Amino acid sequence: MAYGAITTASGRGLSRGRNGKLDYSKPIDTKIKSISYSTDTPDILLDLSTATSVSVTKTAPIKAVKVRNDGYVPSVAIFTYSRYSAEDTVSGAEYVQYLLNPNDEIILPTTRAIIADSIAEWDGTVVTATAPDSNEYVDSGADVDDGSGLDIIGSASETKVFLEPYTDADNCTANLFYIGDLIRVNNEIMEVTAIGNKTDLANNYLTVRRGEHGSTAASDHADDATVRLPFFNAYHDFDKYSVAQTDDKGRFKAQNFFGYGRSATAQAGVTLGSVAIQFYSQGYQGLGLSDLTSNTESGLTASTAYALDIQVDGGTNFDNLTFTVDSSNTKFGGSDGIIAKIQAALNTQYYTAGNLFEKKVTVGIENGDLVFRSGSYLSTSAIALTAEDGSDASFFGTGRIPAVGNINAAVAARLEPETTFDSITNTATYKQIFIRDDGNGNLIYKNERIVGTINYESGAIDWTISERPNAEFVVSVLHSSPFSGRLDPTTTGRLNSLRQVLGNTPQQKCEAILTVETF
Repeated sequence: MAYGAITTASGRGLSRGRNGKLDYSKPIDTKIKSISYSTDTPDILLDLSTATSVSVTKTAPIKAVKVRNDGYVPSVAIFTYSRYSAEDTVSGAEYVQYLLNPNDEIILPTTRAIIADSIAEWDGTVVTATAPDSNEYVDSGADVDDGSGLDIIGSASETKVFLEPYTDADNCTANLFYIGDLIRVNNEIMEVTAIGNKTDLANNYLTVRRGEHGSTAASDHADDATVRLPFFNAYHDFDKYSVAQTDDKGRFKAQNFFGYGRSATAQAGVTLGSVAIQFYSQGYQGLGLSDLTSNTESGLTASTAYALDIQVDGGTNFDNLTFTVDSSNTKFGGSDGIIAKIQAALNTQYYTAGNLFEKKVTVGIENGDLVFRSGSYLSTSAIALTAEDGSDASFFGTGRIPAVGNINAAVAARLEPETTFDSITNTATYKQIFIRDDGNGNLIYKNERIVGTINYESGAIDWTISERPNAEFVVSVLHSSPFSGRLDPTTTGRLNSLRQVLGNTPQQKCEAILTVETF
């Protein structure tokens, strides 16, 4: 049987079978240990939160651990987890204990796991179908502190941003940020390249690269200036767009998840498997025709110029969009038909300075009607058709084209209904219209393909969906819970995974043997 290797951050290979499951015949580390009876001091078999020593096996990161009794008497395998008395409060350790007879074994994943006082202590803060802040940034909770001339205050060249407030290393504003972050102070974008050691206020700082993403390194930053978390589309300059949106290639990138999941203390990050991103639909307007096909005669006159007015995405009305009917083809379809002529006129204006510049519009037959559709998926996406009153013949009210007062009402951008209902049971099922994460850092679109990535600790995201250009969206997510952010058996306030494996035996008069394998 052929297997594929999955490489961990430590460089070790985890073998997975063709079904994607771990191959438990190929451990990455094995330790065999003799265990003696103890009333209250069991032997440490595996410690995921301390340094390796001669008596402790530590192999990290790992995906699973197997404990097998290879002796002649029963043994006790003890798994240590953190006890949570609230979502952000670790109140000690709990021990899950298994009595293993000879040849018995137990396998447990080393995924995020806690022991909680309440069933509701895992989901953190819930965000549902919420648009990113229209400023394209949020207040991080940190302010610029005066570093006595060695910082960005009054300087366009210094590279340190000292932060306040500060309590201690476990409760300070430097904890809000990660290397690779973008921050915004006033109108300057900076990239975080290093973070102080947080031992005191003087070391509660960020080292930054100045004047990034089309911004200018400024010398007018003042004490107490707000440090913001920006989430403009980082494929472009910070002021390219007025809202968080994809570009015309369907790309979007930001170094945080719209400001969610950052904390100076305790739990932080995005909860695995909780991300859902939903796009707006395109605005459009149809003429109210029926049974239209490409072979349908338009009723317009050959070699004649016709005009209409069109307003796109709430912009200024474009007067006198003119096209000329072909000398022989007066049908709607064909390479020189009515639709092709109108589309060519729209395409020309897309590249021409004016009210339709870089505003994509398509025209075509949909369900037997002639429909003008915005090329954007912004919340402002819209089409408004009106009659041209200039010297050219009016498109509306001519041939098969209804008068402008008789065409269908425009349909503005909206979020598509999320669910569909079974015709027999009326059971609701969510539509496959979302970007979702798979818990492994991949962003999946419509449950069909991987389109990008997410970092669960920092919230950094990056995706490309070519069929959603110039698109706004709303986000749903859980954050700042024990199941959010990085897998961490060590850090105070995080402690969200298996911490130790201990061993004991009820037999006082002989040693037991436990084998520990990690995968």
